[in-house]
Amino acid sequence: MSRQERRVGLSLLALCFITAVSLTGRWLERQTVSIPQAGGEYTEGIIGLPRTANPLLAATAADLDLSYLTSRGLIQSGDQGTFIPDLAEAWTVSQDQKTYELKLRPNLHWSDGQPLTNDDVIFTFRSLQDKKLASPWATSFRGVDITSQDNGLIKFSLSEPYAPFLSALTVGIIPTHIWQNIPLPQWLLAETNLKPVGTGPYRFKSLTHTPNGQLISYTLEENPFTHTDKPLLKKIILRFYPNQEEAWAALRESSIEGLGGLTPTGLATASLKHFTAYELALPQYTAIFYNPQRQTLLQNQNVRQGLSYAVNRAQLIQSGLRGAARPATGPFTFGEVKRRTSADAITFDATRAATLFSTAGFSLNQNDKYYAKAGQTLELTLTSLDNDEQITIAQIIKQQWEAAGVKVNLETIPAYRLQRDIITPRHYQALLASEVIGTDPDPYPFWHSSQIAPPGLNLAQFQNPEADRLLAEARQTADLETRLEKYSRFQKILQIESPATFLYSTNYTYLLNNDLQGLTATSINQPSDRFRQIANWYRQTKRQWK
Repeated sequence: MSRQERRVGLSLLALCFITAVSLTGRWLERQTVSIPQAGGEYTEGIIGLPRTANPLLAATAADLDLSYLTSRGLIQSGDQGTFIPDLAEAWTVSQDQKTYELKLRPNLHWSDGQPLTNDDVIFTFRSLQDKKLASPWATSFRGVDITSQDNGLIKFSLSEPYAPFLSALTVGIIPTHIWQNIPLPQWLLAETNLKPVGTGPYRFKSLTHTPNGQLISYTLEENPFTHTDKPLLKKIILRFYPNQEEAWAALRESSIEGLGGLTPTGLATASLKHFTAYELALPQYTAIFYNPQRQTLLQNQNVRQGLSYAVNRAQLIQSGLRGAARPATGPFTFGEVKRRTSADAITFDATRAATLFSTAGFSLNQNDKYYAKAGQTLELTLTSLDNDEQITIAQIIKQQWEAAGVKVNLETIPAYRLQRDIITPRHYQALLASEVIGTDPDPYPFWHSSQIAPPGLNLAQFQNPEADRLLAEARQTADLETRLEKYSRFQKILQIESPATFLYSTNYTYLLNNDLQGLTATSINQPSDRFRQIANWYRQTKRQWK
């Protein structure tokens, strides 16, 4: 063969080879499927600094994230307000709604290999009930008797029906052999407080902190003793940031691969080339909570009402949130209960606000900018977090209130100080904050007078005997129509008393690197629920014959 013929022949052979490879690849692709493969790790940024991974004490978003990944409850929340088995494989509820019996799964173990028994469950809930622990969950178990039955069942006997009780049983169980010898008041100081032994899909491996003790990162590894499916990602690394700006910087520098709780403003300015933004429905609202104990002017009901009528929510949402929010009409954020109570809402009315301030005894002279009474200016301090969204919202509220004749001072604080320095000591006059109420809309923990003192969540220090009665009765009935009627009457009381100004509700925006797969949730009960299916998250795949 001539040189030219050889070249032509070789070219034809190469073409045949390439065609064969291509056809083989296509055939293999048709005959196989891509499936997740175990391996790899994931690094997420968390805004705020955790105090504890103990599920009985977890209060901040960072606390709840840690406890969710490392601990499990008897049951867990599912989609659309449902509940599914977790450590308990089954449960029954008596006809009078006062007795709950749960059966633990067999052969459960803690992440250190020790067996988990009914004794651990009893220890968990009795510790939770002890006032010395000051657990945020304590109110849900007040008057509840917990016993272990001969047949292996765990029995919860309620003194009266409590409709949301199943949601309370999602709290994580803790190990007796770790915590029983530590006095309750010292739990937050114990080493195991941030080095937990639990039952979650992951277990503690290591942590890093600054020389002054501030936590920087937290590494979790696969828990070999988990009762759930083994997680596909073998390692989870959480990096903590005191504010959203530092977390955004870490995202841009590729130090982290995911970030949650994003603001509409921040998301709009982010480069999403390598990320997917997930919008998860979350039952929460943002409001301004008034503390009459810190500012005596707020003890006047007309002043509080006037402040609420002076807020233009439509303009606030458009200017401060780029329209990415829904107006909040009260503490109910979704479903039939919101529809029933949304009519009982305060909307923007500048004339009504002026009338209420005048009724409270304040006057606005022609040359005055602010209302005053007996030489005292109508003035208050609005406290917010120092992230972009809350600062923007606070500034708009300040403009709207000052346009109505109220002098406003702004105070911003970092996220890691919110619980310790502001909420726990109730050190605020007016607090811009969000509350996650869960899929069962029980306002009791946020508005009943028994929840005024920490660790209660009554941020507005609200006290009203009729409201207390309605909230207590509503949670004692499983009949939806009866609960709706009582919640509607409760909302009318809130409208009159105006202990808070309800602003808006938003979704939970979660940003993940494009090569991380497996997140399928569309709604969550609280931010940490985004990890509900984390055992199924993956970034590596392999092909398998059909």
